[in-house]
Amino acid sequence: MSIFKKALGLFVEFEDEEPKASNQNSSWSEDGLPIQVKQKATQIFSVVNSNLPANAIVNRATLSQGVIDKFEKHFEVLFDNVNLPGPDYYEFWKMMETLEVAVPDEAVRMNAVFSTLKVQGLTKETLVSSAEKYLEVVEKDKIEFTNAVSSKVLGEIEGRKNAITSLEDKNKQNAELIQKLTAEINENTQKITSLKKETIDEEAKINNNTNGYNLACGAMLAKLTSDIQKIKTSL
Repeated sequence: MSIFKKALGLFVEFEDEEPKASNQNSSWSEDGLPIQVKQKATQIFSVVNSNLPANAIVNRATLSQGVIDKFEKHFEVLFDNVNLPGPDYYEFWKMMETLEVAVPDEAVRMNAVFSTLKVQGLTKETLVSSAEKYLEVVEKDKIEFTNAVSSKVLGEIEGRKNAITSLEDKNKQNAELIQKLTAEINENTQKITSLKKETIDEEAKINNNTNGYNLACGAMLAKLTSDIQKIKTSL
């Protein structure tokens, strides 16, 4: 198991692993880890989650194999880039991985690996100091990742949220405008109907009055014309 998966095993139960027998020793957890280590890992995991956005809380359900593989590669590259010449913590744990199947007892394996690398110049002080160096590198990487996530949230997610809010407000305004225009259309339609009826009635009245006037005026003109003629001829 790689360094990354070994560390991730503090928080994630891998599906391809066989169930581990429960250890009766009260100082060990059910997954084969010392109780103190498990408790410390849980505390670290809580701190990591507290520094992430609320919707980015890490849990077992969200860690797909693809995500695990991606970050395993990320930390391998990170360690490779800062690895110094000569044996140190990184080479120590690489050899620990190699011997894990042959020497399952971790304490025995650690002593065997240390004895082997000690011949190449590795000391306990170098092992501890180099592990602390990798710790600093990972902590710095975490800060950079957290800043990148925050920038991503502000630059893209928040921007999209603001766009959603703006569009929702615009839709609300348009819906209100549609309701207002629909009410105006209905009101205008009623007015149009009323005005059309009034127009027809008024046109009928005007036509009736015009016809009546024309008849009356025609009769009057005829009467006056006839009377003038009679006066001229009769008197």
